[in-house]
Amino acid sequence: MKSSSWPIVRKILWPERASLFVIIGGAIGLAGDITSFFSEFVSPAILTAAFAAIAGVTALLCLQRAFLINTADEAAVQKVVECRVCDIMRFSLFAVAAFMVLLLVGQDKSATETIASKLGLIHEDVRKIGDDVGQIKQGVNDLSDVTQSQKIIDDPETAADFFRNAWIYNNIHRDPAKAHQSLEDMYKKTAVGKMDAAELYFDTGRQIEGRNPVIEKMIAVGKDKKDPALLVVAARNFSDIQQGDNLLAEAQSIDPAFPFAYWDMQRFVTLASAAAPTPQEQMVLMERQITGAEKFIELIGDKPPTAYFFLPQYQPDHEALANQTLSSSRKTLESYQNSQKRLEDARKRSGY
Repeated sequence: MKSSSWPIVRKILWPERASLFVIIGGAIGLAGDITSFFSEFVSPAILTAAFAAIAGVTALLCLQRAFLINTADEAAVQKVVECRVCDIMRFSLFAVAAFMVLLLVGQDKSATETIASKLGLIHEDVRKIGDDVGQIKQGVNDLSDVTQSQKIIDDPETAADFFRNAWIYNNIHRDPAKAHQSLEDMYKKTAVGKMDAAELYFDTGRQIEGRNPVIEKMIAVGKDKKDPALLVVAARNFSDIQQGDNLLAEAQSIDPAFPFAYWDMQRFVTLASAAAPTPQEQMVLMERQITGAEKFIELIGDKPPTAYFFLPQYQPDHEALANQTLSSSRKTLESYQNSQKRLEDARKRSGY
């Protein structure tokens, strides 16, 4: 080398007039970061490493030529500075520098990726806030619905209105007196034939008037208004079995299609546990249970539960219970009959 090669190195790295290739390379380098953000396969770090490798190889080739020429020969220097290999080197170095700056800004990610992520997070936060607001709004609406469902109707007109008020007074306000009064007003207007209304009438009346007075009132109202449900619930709670049977018979005459007048599970349970009947009495009770349950099943399927309850959702499946009771009663009756037959056979063999 005839003179120092450092000036040519400077010109290679920073030419006096940037070539069009370098300008385009710079633009491509910046666009590369954006491209890397949208790519699922090439990360900004990999692109930086790739361009650094290209820059290293081309720098060796370019500088090798620069050290071999005479730096005093301007034409030769210009030829090296503007060669394609040096242009590629400058492009690669620019791209590496651009990527390094953008990676530094993006904290090991591309700047565009970081900004987009933050924008995405902002969007996600806004969406979550929107969801939270929606949930709060829905909660307010739900609370409003609950509040409305527990609101007393000021001027009840239908039987359902009176029962609704009674149910709210008793279960929400814990005020059986107002609940019973609401049912009194309901029965003054009309018969309803609803079992849950009759049951609530008995429960609230028992608390404020006593068991026997409310039963007597139920019998009177049931006969006057021709309400079979009142008579069935009164018979269920009547201590005298025969009088209870008479009430059920009257309920059947008022409405022959009212299934609970033929079989009331709670009453049969009470009768079975009231005393220790003889085998003969037990067989009679089982026969009545079977006959009543069969009639109940025959009638209950003709109408929906709303025909017998204001709030059927709070009731068990009475038809299923009747079927279970029927099956159990038949087996129990058969067992009693077999026992009685064996006992009779033993007596005959003994000569008694």
